[in-house]
Amino acid sequence: MSVEIYTPEDCAPQMFEEYLNGKEKGTTTYNAEIDEFWKWRRQEFNVLTGYANEGKSLFFKQLSMIKALEENVKFICSSPEDYPPEEYFDDMIHTLSGKSTDKDRSNYLSNPDEYNYYLELIKDKFIFVYIKPPDNTIKLTLKVFEEIIQKDGNIYGCLIDPLIKFSRPKDMSDRDDIYASHITTLGVDFARRNNVSTTLVMHQLTPIMDSNGLYPKPNMYRVKGGGTWADGCDNVLYVHRPNYSKDKVDPSVVFGSQKIKKQKLVGVPGDYAIKFNRQTNRFTDLEGKDLFNFEKYKYGKSN
Repeated sequence: MSVEIYTPEDCAPQMFEEYLNGKEKGTTTYNAEIDEFWKWRRQEFNVLTGYANEGKSLFFKQLSMIKALEENVKFICSSPEDYPPEEYFDDMIHTLSGKSTDKDRSNYLSNPDEYNYYLELIKDKFIFVYIKPPDNTIKLTLKVFEEIIQKDGNIYGCLIDPLIKFSRPKDMSDRDDIYASHITTLGVDFARRNNVSTTLVMHQLTPIMDSNGLYPKPNMYRVKGGGTWADGCDNVLYVHRPNYSKDKVDPSVVFGSQKIKKQKLVGVPGDYAIKFNRQTNRFTDLEGKDLFNFEKYKYGKSN
């Protein structure tokens, strides 16, 4: 058993340093509108929720890629749905280039040198972890993450995507609230001890359509497994395609935050209406402008 006991005297040096220099604030997503509602912050455990196939993973992948490129940091991801990982990384090249990597598409990225250029940009920025079921519990996944972090001092963030693809321990209670408390406790502790931003992707409970045939906005208390997930994490974020139930190709998207534990440092809960451009594989504002200036990394351009 590991027990740590502190007094104010023990904490005084760190407290005084923060008093003089300020607390560590959240850092930019490189989009001012998103920053209003959530910013990256080490030592925090985020839950990212939404309905199935509405872009949660893709949106977060793009935020991670931007952070990695702009600040020369790394991310670890465990996403069983994306195994084998080639497509996971290939999708990033589509976003960076704005061109499809599928040779049957009209906007195919046909230049091998250009493809390799984008691959070079991301090749040392991401680490994909796959653990075969039924051994892939969250506890073991975080242990593997920690071993990587200890060897590589440049890890900024970790992603587990989604929870339903990870095995529940055999000795764990069948009660979802107890499981949620267990996982959020592990996740918060992991983020704090390893000084990384950690995000867990989760689905919503099966929604009920409204009178217009649309699904309601995701709610932090309707995360699959119950409200304990929202109670136990630092921040609850969501991605929603408001018209998806009626029109699968409608580009409308909403990103938002519903719980921000440290609002002075990270942001204030709110919503940001955006769009998704299927051709470029990028999220844009309502006018069609990319949320990030990917042109700065364009092939053939001096960065």
